[in-house]
Amino acid sequence: MPISKNAGFRYRIIDTCLRSKQVKYPNIEYLQEKISDALNLDSTISESSINKDLKSMRVHYKAPIKYHKEYKGYYYDDPNFSINSFPLTADEIRVLDLSVSFLKQIKFSGFFHQFESTIEKLISGFRLSKIEGFEKFNILQTEEPLADLGTTWIHSIYESIIYKQVIEIGYKRYHSDHINKHLFSPYLIKEYRNRWYTIGYSELSKTLLTLALDRIDSIKLTNNKYILDSDFNGDEYFNYAFGITTYLDTNPEIVQLHLDNFISSYAISKPLHHSQQVEVKENGIELTMKCFLTPELDMAILSYGEYATVIAPEKLKERIFKRIQKMNKIQ
Repeated sequence: MPISKNAGFRYRIIDTCLRSKQVKYPNIEYLQEKISDALNLDSTISESSINKDLKSMRVHYKAPIKYHKEYKGYYYDDPNFSINSFPLTADEIRVLDLSVSFLKQIKFSGFFHQFESTIEKLISGFRLSKIEGFEKFNILQTEEPLADLGTTWIHSIYESIIYKQVIEIGYKRYHSDHINKHLFSPYLIKEYRNRWYTIGYSELSKTLLTLALDRIDSIKLTNNKYILDSDFNGDEYFNYAFGITTYLDTNPEIVQLHLDNFISSYAISKPLHHSQQVEVKENGIELTMKCFLTPELDMAILSYGEYATVIAPEKLKERIFKRIQKMNKIQ
Protein backbone atom coordinates (compact mmCIF):
# COMPACT_ATOMS: atom_id res chain seq x y z
CA MET A 1 0.00 0.00 0.00
CA PRO A 2 1.61 3.30 -1.04
CA ILE A 3 2.23 5.86 1.66
CA SER A 4 0.94 9.32 0.75
CA LYS A 5 2.85 12.58 1.04
CA ASN A 6 1.80 13.45 4.62
CA ALA A 7 1.22 9.91 5.85
CA GLY A 8 4.31 9.90 8.07
CA PHE A 9 3.11 13.03 9.87
CA ARG A 10 -0.36 11.58 10.38
CA TYR A 11 1.03 8.30 11.74
CA ARG A 12 3.03 10.15 14.37
CA ILE A 13 0.04 12.22 15.41
CA ILE A 14 -2.07 9.06 15.76
CA ASP A 15 0.79 7.38 17.65
CA THR A 16 0.95 10.31 20.09
CA CYS A 17 -2.82 10.16 20.62
CA LEU A 18 -2.82 6.42 21.28
CA ARG A 19 0.00 6.77 23.84
CA SER A 20 -1.51 9.79 25.58
CA LYS A 21 -2.40 9.38 29.26
CA GLN A 22 -4.82 12.32 29.18
CA VAL A 23 -7.30 11.04 26.59
CA LYS A 24 -7.63 7.28 26.72
CA TYR A 25 -9.25 5.40 23.84
CA PRO A 26 -9.34 8.28 21.31
CA ASN A 27 -12.12 7.87 18.76
CA ILE A 28 -12.19 8.71 15.05
CA GLU A 29 -13.52 12.24 15.62
CA TYR A 30 -10.74 13.01 18.09
CA LEU A 31 -8.06 11.75 15.70
CA GLN A 32 -9.60 13.78 12.86
CA GLU A 33 -9.47 16.94 14.97
CA LYS A 34 -5.88 16.41 16.13
CA ILE A 35 -4.56 15.67 12.62
CA SER A 36 -6.39 18.61 11.03
CA ASP A 37 -5.07 21.00 13.70
CA ALA A 38 -1.49 19.70 13.57
CA LEU A 39 -1.28 19.83 9.75
CA ASN A 40 -3.14 23.14 9.53
CA LEU A 41 -5.65 21.67 7.10
CA ASP A 42 -8.46 23.78 5.64
CA SER A 43 -10.93 20.91 6.03
CA THR A 44 -11.29 17.92 8.32
CA ILE A 45 -9.53 14.77 7.18
CA SER A 46 -12.02 12.06 6.21
CA GLU A 47 -12.96 9.10 8.38
CA SER A 48 -11.90 6.73 5.59
CA SER A 49 -8.40 8.31 5.60
CA ILE A 50 -8.11 7.70 9.36
CA ASN A 51 -9.14 4.08 8.91
CA LYS A 52 -6.57 3.65 6.12
CA ASP A 53 -3.87 5.17 8.33
CA LEU A 54 -4.72 2.81 11.18
CA LYS A 55 -4.56 -0.12 8.77
CA SER A 56 -1.25 1.07 7.32
CA MET A 57 0.26 1.44 10.79
CA ARG A 58 -0.72 -2.14 11.56
CA VAL A 59 0.92 -3.31 8.32
CA HIS A 60 4.05 -1.15 8.10
CA TYR A 61 4.87 -0.79 11.81
CA LYS A 62 3.17 -3.91 13.16
CA ALA A 63 1.32 -1.52 15.47
CA PRO A 64 -0.88 -3.44 17.98
CA ILE A 65 -3.88 -1.13 17.48
CA LYS A 66 -7.12 -2.43 18.98
CA TYR A 67 -10.64 -1.07 19.19
CA HIS A 68 -12.34 -0.92 22.60
CA LYS A 69 -16.04 -1.68 22.14
CA GLU A 70 -17.07 -0.30 25.51
CA TYR A 71 -15.21 3.04 25.22
CA LYS A 72 -15.64 3.18 21.42
CA GLY A 73 -12.05 4.22 20.84
CA TYR A 74 -8.61 2.92 19.88
CA TYR A 75 -5.61 1.91 21.97
CA TYR A 76 -2.30 0.04 21.84
CA ASP A 77 -2.58 -3.52 23.12
CA ASP A 78 1.06 -3.10 24.16
CA PRO A 79 1.28 0.11 26.25
CA ASN A 80 5.03 0.36 25.60
CA PHE A 81 4.69 0.35 21.83
CA SER A 82 5.52 3.39 19.70
CA ILE A 83 6.20 3.69 15.98
CA ASN A 84 9.28 5.66 17.01
CA SER A 85 10.80 2.56 18.60
CA PHE A 86 9.94 -0.20 16.18
CA PRO A 87 12.79 -2.71 15.51
CA LEU A 88 14.86 -2.53 12.34
CA THR A 89 16.51 -5.38 10.48
CA ALA A 90 20.24 -5.42 9.76
CA ASP A 91 19.59 -4.54 6.11
CA GLU A 92 17.38 -1.61 7.15
CA ILE A 93 20.08 -0.33 9.49
CA ARG A 94 22.63 -0.37 6.66
CA VAL A 95 20.21 1.57 4.44
CA LEU A 96 19.81 4.10 7.26
CA ASP A 97 23.59 4.35 7.57
CA LEU A 98 23.80 5.05 3.85
CA SER A 99 21.09 7.70 4.09
CA VAL A 100 22.99 9.64 6.74
CA SER A 101 26.00 9.90 4.45
CA PHE A 102 23.83 11.61 1.87
CA LEU A 103 22.18 13.81 4.47
CA LYS A 104 25.60 15.11 5.43
CA GLN A 105 25.84 16.77 2.05
CA ILE A 106 23.73 19.53 3.63
CA LYS A 107 25.51 19.44 6.96
CA PHE A 108 25.95 23.22 6.93
CA SER A 109 22.19 23.62 7.23
CA GLY A 110 21.00 24.80 10.61
CA PHE A 111 18.09 22.43 10.17
CA PHE A 112 20.43 19.47 9.73
CA HIS A 113 22.55 20.39 12.76
CA GLN A 114 19.40 20.51 14.84
CA PHE A 115 18.67 16.84 14.17
CA GLU A 116 22.13 15.41 13.47
CA SER A 117 22.45 13.94 16.98
CA THR A 118 18.95 12.46 16.69
CA ILE A 119 19.89 10.64 13.51
CA GLU A 120 23.06 9.29 15.08
CA LYS A 121 21.08 8.12 18.14
CA LEU A 122 18.59 6.39 15.88
CA ILE A 123 21.33 4.44 14.13
CA SER A 124 23.33 3.52 17.23
CA GLY A 125 20.20 2.65 19.19
CA PHE A 126 19.03 0.02 16.72
CA ARG A 127 22.42 -1.34 15.68
CA LEU A 128 23.26 -4.45 17.67
CA SER A 129 26.89 -4.34 16.58
CA LYS A 130 29.15 -2.47 14.19
CA ILE A 131 29.75 -3.95 10.77
CA GLU A 132 32.60 -6.35 11.42
CA GLY A 133 35.92 -5.16 10.03
CA PHE A 134 34.77 -1.60 9.36
CA GLU A 135 34.37 -0.21 12.88
CA LYS A 136 36.94 2.55 12.32
CA PHE A 137 36.64 3.10 8.58
CA ASN A 138 34.50 5.38 6.48
CA ILE A 139 33.55 3.22 3.50
CA LEU A 140 31.32 5.80 1.79
CA GLN A 141 32.41 9.31 0.91
CA THR A 142 30.20 11.88 -0.81
CA GLU A 143 31.09 15.24 -2.26
CA GLU A 144 30.51 17.94 0.33
CA PRO A 145 30.27 21.71 -0.10
CA LEU A 146 33.33 23.66 0.96
CA ALA A 147 31.27 26.54 2.32
CA ASP A 148 27.77 27.46 3.43
CA LEU A 149 25.92 27.77 0.11
CA GLY A 150 22.63 28.95 1.53
CA THR A 151 21.56 25.69 3.15
CA THR A 152 20.83 27.59 6.38
CA TRP A 153 17.63 28.80 4.68
CA ILE A 154 16.36 25.35 3.66
CA HIS A 155 14.37 24.78 6.83
CA SER A 156 12.54 28.12 6.69
CA ILE A 157 11.63 27.69 3.02
CA TYR A 158 10.61 24.07 3.52
CA GLU A 159 8.26 25.05 6.35
CA SER A 160 6.71 27.84 4.31
CA ILE A 161 6.01 25.39 1.47
CA ILE A 162 4.40 22.84 3.80
CA TYR A 163 2.22 25.41 5.59
CA LYS A 164 1.64 27.65 2.53
CA GLN A 165 3.12 30.76 4.11
CA VAL A 166 4.45 33.82 2.32
CA ILE A 167 7.97 34.84 3.25
CA GLU A 168 9.77 38.10 2.61
CA ILE A 169 13.14 37.30 1.07
CA GLY A 170 15.94 39.85 1.01
CA TYR A 171 17.79 38.90 -2.15
CA LYS A 172 21.08 40.13 -3.57
CA ARG A 173 21.78 39.16 -7.16
CA TYR A 174 25.24 38.16 -8.31
CA HIS A 175 27.47 41.15 -9.14
CA SER A 176 25.17 43.52 -7.23
CA ASP A 177 25.06 44.89 -3.68
CA HIS A 178 21.43 46.00 -3.94
CA ILE A 179 18.97 43.95 -1.90
CA ASN A 180 15.52 43.36 -3.40
CA LYS A 181 12.62 42.43 -1.15
CA HIS A 182 10.52 39.62 -2.61
CA LEU A 183 7.17 38.64 -1.09
CA PHE A 184 7.62 35.03 -2.06
CA SER A 185 5.29 32.02 -2.20
CA PRO A 186 7.74 29.11 -2.54
CA TYR A 187 6.72 25.91 -4.35
CA LEU A 188 9.91 23.90 -4.61
CA ILE A 189 13.47 23.53 -3.31
CA LYS A 190 15.95 22.25 -5.87
CA GLU A 191 19.63 21.27 -5.75
CA TYR A 192 21.95 21.59 -8.71
CA ARG A 193 25.65 20.82 -8.47
CA ASN A 194 25.85 21.33 -4.72
CA ARG A 195 23.95 24.62 -4.81
CA TRP A 196 20.40 25.08 -3.58
CA TYR A 197 17.57 27.07 -5.15
CA THR A 198 13.93 27.81 -4.46
CA ILE A 199 11.24 28.28 -7.10
CA GLY A 200 8.04 30.17 -6.40
CA TYR A 201 5.88 33.19 -7.15
CA SER A 202 7.39 36.62 -6.50
CA GLU A 203 4.94 39.49 -6.00
CA LEU A 204 7.77 41.87 -6.86
CA SER A 205 8.40 40.29 -10.26
CA LYS A 206 4.77 39.19 -10.78
CA THR A 207 5.97 35.84 -12.10
CA LEU A 208 7.59 32.53 -11.18
CA LEU A 209 11.17 33.07 -10.07
CA THR A 210 14.19 30.92 -9.25
CA LEU A 211 16.26 32.27 -6.36
CA ALA A 212 19.70 30.96 -5.33
CA LEU A 213 19.78 30.29 -1.61
CA ASP A 214 23.35 31.52 -1.25
CA ARG A 215 22.22 34.98 -2.46
CA ILE A 216 19.54 35.29 0.22
CA ASP A 217 20.33 37.94 2.82
CA SER A 218 17.27 37.49 5.05
CA ILE A 219 13.97 35.66 5.37
CA LYS A 220 10.99 36.94 7.34
CA LEU A 221 7.60 35.28 7.79
CA THR A 222 4.60 37.41 6.74
CA ASN A 223 0.82 37.26 7.00
CA ASN A 224 0.32 37.86 3.28
CA LYS A 225 -1.92 35.52 1.32
CA TYR A 226 -0.06 32.60 -0.23
CA ILE A 227 -0.34 32.67 -4.01
CA LEU A 228 -0.72 29.13 -5.30
CA ASP A 229 -0.25 28.26 -8.95
CA SER A 230 -2.30 25.08 -9.18
CA ASP A 231 -0.78 24.30 -12.59
CA PHE A 232 2.81 24.35 -11.31
CA ASN A 233 4.60 21.04 -11.68
CA GLY A 234 8.29 20.91 -10.82
CA ASP A 235 9.11 18.17 -13.31
CA GLU A 236 7.34 19.95 -16.15
CA TYR A 237 8.78 23.33 -15.18
CA PHE A 238 12.34 22.02 -15.53
CA ASN A 239 11.63 19.61 -18.39
CA TYR A 240 13.55 21.70 -20.94
CA ALA A 241 15.90 23.35 -18.50
CA PHE A 242 19.61 22.76 -18.80
CA GLY A 243 20.94 23.21 -15.30
CA ILE A 244 18.84 25.42 -13.06
CA THR A 245 17.85 27.95 -15.74
CA THR A 246 14.48 27.78 -17.46
CA TYR A 247 12.70 30.33 -19.64
CA LEU A 248 8.97 31.04 -19.58
CA ASP A 249 8.84 33.18 -22.72
CA THR A 250 10.95 31.19 -25.19
CA ASN A 251 10.76 27.78 -26.82
CA PRO A 252 13.32 25.00 -26.31
CA GLU A 253 15.77 24.27 -29.13
CA ILE A 254 17.04 21.09 -30.75
CA VAL A 255 20.71 21.00 -29.79
CA GLN A 256 23.16 18.80 -31.68
CA LEU A 257 26.74 18.22 -30.54
CA HIS A 258 29.57 16.10 -31.90
CA LEU A 259 31.92 14.58 -29.32
CA ASP A 260 34.98 12.72 -30.49
CA ASN A 261 35.98 9.23 -29.38
CA PHE A 262 38.22 10.48 -26.55
CA ILE A 263 35.21 11.49 -24.41
CA SER A 264 32.32 9.68 -26.10
CA SER A 265 32.12 6.85 -23.55
CA TYR A 266 32.10 9.32 -20.66
CA ALA A 267 29.34 11.39 -22.28
CA ILE A 268 27.20 8.30 -22.84
CA SER A 269 27.62 7.10 -19.24
CA LYS A 270 26.81 10.56 -17.85
CA PRO A 271 24.12 12.14 -20.06
CA LEU A 272 24.06 15.91 -20.37
CA HIS A 273 20.25 16.04 -20.44
CA HIS A 274 17.38 13.62 -19.86
CA SER A 275 16.23 14.07 -23.49
CA GLN A 276 19.66 13.13 -24.86
CA GLN A 277 19.76 10.75 -27.81
CA VAL A 278 23.02 9.28 -29.07
CA GLU A 279 24.05 8.33 -32.59
CA VAL A 280 27.38 6.57 -32.94
CA LYS A 281 29.64 7.90 -35.68
CA GLU A 282 32.96 6.64 -37.01
CA ASN A 283 34.97 9.36 -35.24
CA GLY A 284 32.78 9.84 -32.17
CA ILE A 285 29.13 10.35 -31.27
CA GLU A 286 26.43 12.85 -32.10
CA LEU A 287 24.22 14.00 -29.23
CA THR A 288 20.74 15.39 -29.84
CA MET A 289 18.66 16.95 -27.07
CA LYS A 290 15.81 19.38 -26.67
CA CYS A 291 16.45 22.13 -24.14
CA PHE A 292 16.78 25.85 -23.52
CA LEU A 293 20.01 27.56 -24.52
CA THR A 294 21.13 28.38 -21.00
CA PRO A 295 24.45 29.59 -19.57
CA GLU A 296 24.86 26.16 -17.97
CA LEU A 297 24.69 24.59 -21.43
CA ASP A 298 27.51 26.86 -22.61
CA MET A 299 29.66 25.86 -19.64
CA ALA A 300 28.99 22.15 -20.20
CA ILE A 301 30.03 22.38 -23.86
CA LEU A 302 33.14 24.41 -23.06
CA SER A 303 34.13 21.91 -20.37
CA TYR A 304 34.72 19.34 -23.14
CA GLY A 305 37.28 21.65 -24.73
CA GLU A 306 38.50 20.73 -28.19
CA TYR A 307 36.65 17.40 -28.08
CA ALA A 308 33.22 19.00 -28.61
CA THR A 309 31.74 20.66 -31.70
CA VAL A 310 28.36 22.40 -31.90
CA ILE A 311 26.39 21.32 -34.95
CA ALA A 312 23.09 23.11 -34.26
CA PRO A 313 21.45 25.47 -33.69
CA GLU A 314 23.49 28.10 -35.48
CA LYS A 315 23.03 30.75 -32.78
CA LEU A 316 24.49 28.40 -30.16
CA LYS A 317 27.39 27.63 -32.47
CA GLU A 318 28.08 31.36 -32.88
CA ARG A 319 27.76 31.97 -29.15
CA ILE A 320 30.29 29.28 -28.23
CA PHE A 321 32.64 30.52 -30.96
CA LYS A 322 32.53 34.06 -29.52
CA ARG A 323 33.27 32.76 -26.05
CA ILE A 324 36.31 30.87 -27.35
CA GLN A 325 37.51 34.02 -29.11
CA LYS A 326 37.27 35.99 -25.87
CA MET A 327 39.19 33.27 -24.05
CA ASN A 328 41.95 33.45 -26.66
CA LYS A 329 42.29 37.20 -26.13
CA ILE A 330 42.91 36.69 -22.42
CA GLN A 331 46.06 34.65 -23.07
